Amino acid sequence: MIEQRLNNLRKLLKQHNLNGYIVPTLDEYLSEYAPDYAKRLEYITGFTGSNGLAVILQDTVLFFTDGRYINQCFSQLDDNLFEVFDQQLWPQFNWSDYIADGQMIGYDPKIFTTNQLNHFSKLNLQPHSSNLIDEIWEDQPAKPNSAIYDYPVKYAGEGYNEKIAKCRDVLEKNDEAEALVITNADSVCWLLNIRAHDVEFSPLLLANAIITKDSAYLFADVQRLDATLNSQRNDITILPESEFESIVAKINGKILFDQTQCSSHIASIIKKQSHQNMPNPIMLFKACKNDAEIKYMQEGHVQDAVAVCELLAFIEQASSEDLNEISEYDIGEKLTALRAKGNGYIFDSFPTICGYQENGAIIHYRAQPESAKKIIGRGLLLIDSGGQYMGATTDITRVISIGAPTTEHKKYYTKVLKGHIALARAIFPKNKVSGAHLDILARQYLWQSGDDYAHGTGHGVGSCLSVHEGPQNISLSGFSAKLQKGMVTSNEPGYYVDGEFGIRIENMMYVQESENLNYLSFKMLTLVPYAKNLIDLRALDETEQKYLHSYCQEIKNKIHPLLSTQAKKWLDGNLI
Repeated sequence: MIEQRLNNLRKLLKQHNLNGYIVPTLDEYLSEYAPDYAKRLEYITGFTGSNGLAVILQDTVLFFTDGRYINQCFSQLDDNLFEVFDQQLWPQFNWSDYIADGQMIGYDPKIFTTNQLNHFSKLNLQPHSSNLIDEIWEDQPAKPNSAIYDYPVKYAGEGYNEKIAKCRDVLEKNDEAEALVITNADSVCWLLNIRAHDVEFSPLLLANAIITKDSAYLFADVQRLDATLNSQRNDITILPESEFESIVAKINGKILFDQTQCSSHIASIIKKQSHQNMPNPIMLFKACKNDAEIKYMQEGHVQDAVAVCELLAFIEQASSEDLNEISEYDIGEKLTALRAKGNGYIFDSFPTICGYQENGAIIHYRAQPESAKKIIGRGLLLIDSGGQYMGATTDITRVISIGAPTTEHKKYYTKVLKGHIALARAIFPKNKVSGAHLDILARQYLWQSGDDYAHGTGHGVGSCLSVHEGPQNISLSGFSAKLQKGMVTSNEPGYYVDGEFGIRIENMMYVQESENLNYLSFKMLTLVPYAKNLIDLRALDETEQKYLHSYCQEIKNKIHPLLSTQAKKWLDGNLI
């Protein structure tokens, strides 16, 4: 099937005098999780990961992805059709080995940013107005048309008019600026206090917006808003997407926009006018959660913890015979069903990563119904999952041992836990510290033995928005954004042995004022105990043990009364 689709595309390339075509995972809104109609890379290659790019030539396909998905490529892509490379090779990749001088490589400018196209500056690129994958995709799903609904102020903590006023303050502070163009879906939803279900796992409306000094525009189908919501937003002009270019053309004055968050197609429209490229200011506004957002984040994490504790109790108390009949996929489905019982649950915040034994070492592993591993024998089970709730987005990873853990399992679980605790206990000065300054705290115990993990230690998390949110993160390269009060981030060090096991411990936490003047600290949101039988308590110092005891007491106070009898028993057995 994949070979036939590639052949169909290659015939089309010849008709358009093209020698190749570039296909990314992105849609027109640069979404992390593209809607079904925009899963063009998956359609033409079979790759299901969230980050990949194919350069389709007449005789081969060059496929690029990051370290999370290299192993997945080898299992999903036919090596007779594809050649797989790490995208880190782009700067020095020898294109001339595959593409002769003068050969034309096509692309859709609506699904690439200008920065992304820079990776292919050595190629003779040719933009094509229509997407060639769409032309051969006979049963392509329709574009999303979900209902647009109100996100109440009680969860948002601030009205949309107040948020628009913040944008207009940005215009006032930028000389001659007349308009701010917003092309990031999370930012549009946050700004106007609206949500929709256009994509899996994030309650987003895929749309653009423009704020001027005296007007506000949302480019979406007005029929998708119910009458109540339309009347509540009567000071916002709602226009079809096709009107975007004409509105931009009418703006008299400088247009502010973030080139990293819009397609090269939209950038080309804006650049016809007076313009200034700058970071999207809404990213920082929405990253710093207000008191109401923190309150509902905390409430959402209570709901989430109940579901996760019930699942872990079920697994621990199941007999070996029962576990042998359960697969990684089944566990993910059961966890989703448990979450769905929680107040305000919408859907999961990303596809559950449930990996047993060697599958736990695949950082973004996704179990499939037909191939998921059964929970047979002895080993570590890694479960990384999350939920979307009204007022909260969650993300948690826990690892448990099926059967008695090995000495190696306990050694590395404890090292990862020590790093996790060190980061959680950090106290740092205001306005001076970014995630990159703190990342070493989580890695230090692994580094002492020459070990490490190939992913960041923490990512920002939205409030009933995307599970991955900027500008904040905790990684060795995350110097760009200073940590500020109200920011929510994950804390997820790990350790992986290919072909054997994976360990990751992930909590969400928010930045709060410290007891020390002009300093900040973290407060945990996640309320699920760690795996007691994987911890070498002798390797923890007194401060670490005290921290664990305090954390477990908070869990017991908030979660214990809400659990079933069997889950209460499990919780009591895992408290320290």
